[in-house]
Amino acid sequence: MYAKYFVLFAILLTGWFLKKIDFIDDKMNHSINKLIVYFAYPCLIVHNIGSLDMNGKIISEFLITFVISLLCFYIYGFICLGYGKARKFPPEVSNTAEFAMSTPNNGFMGFPVSLIFFGETGLLLMIAHNAAMNFYIFTYGMGLMNRNKEEKKKLGFKEVLKAILKFLLNPNILALFIGFILSIFGGIIPDAVDEYLLYIGNISTPMAMIFIGSNLAGYKFFEIIKDTLVIEAGLMKLIWLPLITLGLVYFLPVDGIIKSIVVLGISFPTAATVSMLAEQEHQNTGVASKILLLSTAVSIVTVPGVINLLSII
Repeated sequence: MYAKYFVLFAILLTGWFLKKIDFIDDKMNHSINKLIVYFAYPCLIVHNIGSLDMNGKIISEFLITFVISLLCFYIYGFICLGYGKARKFPPEVSNTAEFAMSTPNNGFMGFPVSLIFFGETGLLLMIAHNAAMNFYIFTYGMGLMNRNKEEKKKLGFKEVLKAILKFLLNPNILALFIGFILSIFGGIIPDAVDEYLLYIGNISTPMAMIFIGSNLAGYKFFEIIKDTLVIEAGLMKLIWLPLITLGLVYFLPVDGIIKSIVVLGISFPTAATVSMLAEQEHQNTGVASKILLLSTAVSIVTVPGVINLLSII
């Protein structure tokens, strides 16, 4: 089990090294990002879900995972808000820190890891977890990013409608619907097309890890570990929230794989989306980037530990 996870991090370190020697520049990195998000992952999703033998059980598991995950995300938001107040985080960084603690990288890292350890069903349920996170981001998360602004954006009907459309038009969500339709009708994808989707989809795992590694090349790790707020946020992200989630779902009358995916989903390091949204909303991007780097580095130990724990219970 650990060998598979270390292979992923070996690829991540490859991305870090290639950026350090300037083999990968910012323009290439941006192109890799677009290739993965807008093409490779959708192809992977369509292939894997389209090949499933869709039935009521799979659809039910997807919806249950989505609902449980969404409820957990709002609980995370409440917990992180309380923790920030209790620890008296500075107001100018508290909202970004709370957002970074509660938002995992369950796409770039979650999709390949869930596919490797839990198969196609695990990938499907991690997509449900990711969909719940996106709903959380564009509701509570956007409000959090605007919390410290004197002139706050009003969430009127148009803003809510735009957020819903943005969610529905996400390439991964569209791929999910297409995959569901193909699976329900079964066997309507020509073999050559399905093989094409598989080949393109298979590049997503290594390219995603290279992208994450190259993004970390610009930060000085030893400066980050001196920041008490970043360390506390990292501990909340990688240890306390996964343990709290395990306690929340352990006694639920649902399949074990649903419980495992919900716990695993929050166990990943901070999503890069936090830094991007913080920049767009003119909030503190530095603290988000520091938490991202620390949590990504430490997750090489914590995520395999969570997977091992889930296999035991």
